[in-house]
Amino acid sequence: MMPSDAVPDALSERADIESQLRPFSTDLAFLNEQVRLLEAVIDNFPGGISVYDRDLRMVLCNEQQKRLLDYPDDLFAGGYPTLEDIYRFNAMRGEYGPGNVEEQVRLRMDLARQRRAHVFERTRPNGTILEIRGVPLAGGGFVTTYLDVTDQRKSQAMIAHMAHHDHLTGLPNRLLFRDRLEQSVARVRRSEHMAIHYLDLDRFKPVNDEFGHAVGDQLLAAVAARLSSAKRETDTVARLGGDEFAIIQAGIKRDIDAATMASRVIKAITAPYTIVGIPITIGVSIGIALAPRHGNTAEELLRNADFALYRSKTLGRGRYHFFDLAADSPPPRPEEEAA
Repeated sequence: MMPSDAVPDALSERADIESQLRPFSTDLAFLNEQVRLLEAVIDNFPGGISVYDRDLRMVLCNEQQKRLLDYPDDLFAGGYPTLEDIYRFNAMRGEYGPGNVEEQVRLRMDLARQRRAHVFERTRPNGTILEIRGVPLAGGGFVTTYLDVTDQRKSQAMIAHMAHHDHLTGLPNRLLFRDRLEQSVARVRRSEHMAIHYLDLDRFKPVNDEFGHAVGDQLLAAVAARLSSAKRETDTVARLGGDEFAIIQAGIKRDIDAATMASRVIKAITAPYTIVGIPITIGVSIGIALAPRHGNTAEELLRNADFALYRSKTLGRGRYHFFDLAADSPPPRPEEEAA
């Protein structure tokens, strides 16, 4: 039996031990809490996240990344794969496009060994667009995140398209047309030749008045489709507003190239239409300005093509007319025309 005077000593010694262990217990609890928080962040990260050590061996990969990149379970059957294993797996399934698998792996490993921060986008074969960010770690290795930005990029592309295209016909609008025209004019300054065709539909207003704007809108859409079919891949067709259209015909060699285009457009537009069961026939008048002969700026070319269009209408409509500096004059203002 323990002497009575030994009990206080034992209790005191135990208290001393507990007081010495208490900081370690507190630190361990704090550490465990930090680990739980880190795991929660990784598990709830809105994308994939992976960590590689200084030897480029994977030490962490969350479930989101496995799903996002379609990693199969057998890729992790022997534990975490190395970065080289990941690259080879991706190359073999065509993730990086066509090419020699080992060469694709080597190039990517060379870049990874440089341990530079990087941000880029990659479109997967299934159409998913990934934003990939890599950040080197102080002790070696790096962390990489993967975000699915497919919907975001589609929304951005849609907004950009809406800002530069006519909502009714889908053709480039005046803003995009002007940008394309400036680009074409720049090539003219490098000895290329081009033509601007300014188009105005004949007998369109009576269609609108008799059958309504809904029919008129469908007719404009049909006209736009025919214009798109009549142009070459290198040309630009735009709707400038109302029933006015324009074509940038790039890289022409002779005047007859522009005349041939205009004749083809007139034939396409004047062919009969059937809109919601209604037979409709319209025409088109075209004014043509050639660069650099009729101007070497966007403003000059548009203005002179407009002058030529007015001349085409005064000569009887349904035809094309090349700008003629000696004969063509500015069209009258609306109030002058009404008078």
